[in-house]
Amino acid sequence: MKKITLVKLGGSIITDKQTAYLARLDVIRRLAKELKCCPDSLIIAHGSGSFGHVSAVKFGGKKGYKSKEGFAKVALDAMEINQIVMNSLVGQKIPAVSFKPMSMIVASSGKMDSSFFEPVNQALLQGFIPVVYGDGILDRQWKSTIFSGETTLSKIGMYFKDQGYTINKIIEVGETDGVYDDKKQTIKTISKTSWPKIKQFIFSSNRSDVTGGMEHKIEEALRMAKVGIETIIINGNRKNELQKALLNKQVKGTVIK
Repeated sequence: MKKITLVKLGGSIITDKQTAYLARLDVIRRLAKELKCCPDSLIIAHGSGSFGHVSAVKFGGKKGYKSKEGFAKVALDAMEINQIVMNSLVGQKIPAVSFKPMSMIVASSGKMDSSFFEPVNQALLQGFIPVVYGDGILDRQWKSTIFSGETTLSKIGMYFKDQGYTINKIIEVGETDGVYDDKKQTIKTISKTSWPKIKQFIFSSNRSDVTGGMEHKIEEALRMAKVGIETIIINGNRKNELQKALLNKQVKGTVIK
C-alpha cells in the first residue's frame, strides 16, 4: 500500500510575517533541498504568511469579502507566494505541480461543501508532487471564506485515506520547536485529553493571521489524530530538521496524536 507524507510549510517560516510581502527566499530554498530526501510519496501545502494574511485582514474574506476586487487581491497574493515556493521546488528539480484550492473546493458557512481532488490523485499516481496553499474559497452562504494550507492539506489527506492510501504522518514546519508551555519549554505530545489544559498556554500574537495561528493548527491536527494520523510540529529555522522528520529521525518538536 502506497504511503503518503503530508508537509505544511507555515507562512511564519517562509515569509517575514512582520513585513508585508517579504518572502524568506533563503529559507524556502533550504527547505526545498531538505524535501528531496522524502522516501514516501509527498504532498506539500504552504501558508500565505505576510502575503495573503495582510490583504485578507484589509479586504475580508474569512466570513465574506468586503468587495469583489478585494477578494481578488487576496487570491492574487496567495498565488504570488505560491509562485515563489514553486520556483524554489522546481529549481531543486522536484517535480512539483501547483493546485489552486479555490478551483477544487466549494464551502458552505466556512466548511467544505464539495470538492474535486481527482487531479491531485492523478498527479500523485504519475509521480508528481502536488502543492496546495492557503487560499480564498468561494462559499455558498458567506460568499467567501479562507482555508489555511493545513485545512486544505487535511481535506486532501482524508480523501487519499478514503482511497486506500496510508497517510504516514503530517509534518508542520513553523518557526518554533513545536508547541511551548508557560515556561517556553517544548510540549512533547498533545492529545485530545491533554489539549484543554495546554490550551491556556497558547497566546495569540499581534501578527495578522486570519486562519487562527497555532491554536488552529493544533485543533486541525487533533481532528486528523481521530482517524489515526499523527502530526509533528517542528522548527524550520533548524537546518536539516525537516529532513530528519522525513526520514523518521529524532527531532525537537511536538507530536499530536
